[in-house]
Amino acid sequence: MMTSLGDKKAGKRITSGSMRLAGTGVELAATIVVACLLGYWIDRRFESGPWGLVICSVLGIVGGLYNMIRQSVQELFGNAENEEHKEGAKSENNSAES
Repeated sequence: MMTSLGDKKAGKRITSGSMRLAGTGVELAATIVVACLLGYWIDRRFESGPWGLVICSVLGIVGGLYNMIRQSVQELFGNAENEEHKEGAKSENNSAES
């Protein structure tokens, strides 16, 4: 069974989008780890008890979640807007050629 070129492009688009979203999970984890390490360093450097770790870990979680949600929404809704824009441009080109 042969697949059309459009089917291959759609599959590739889904795969690349899925991989970008998988990368956001890694970014979330890395953000939290770096923020916790920074908080730990602040606590040891300034002898501030657990407050540097607590504050930096909360900031890391909030910042990482914000970034993950922002990228997910952009991937979900941004692609729909891009497709509409491309289809509109194609129809304008076709009407201009006629």
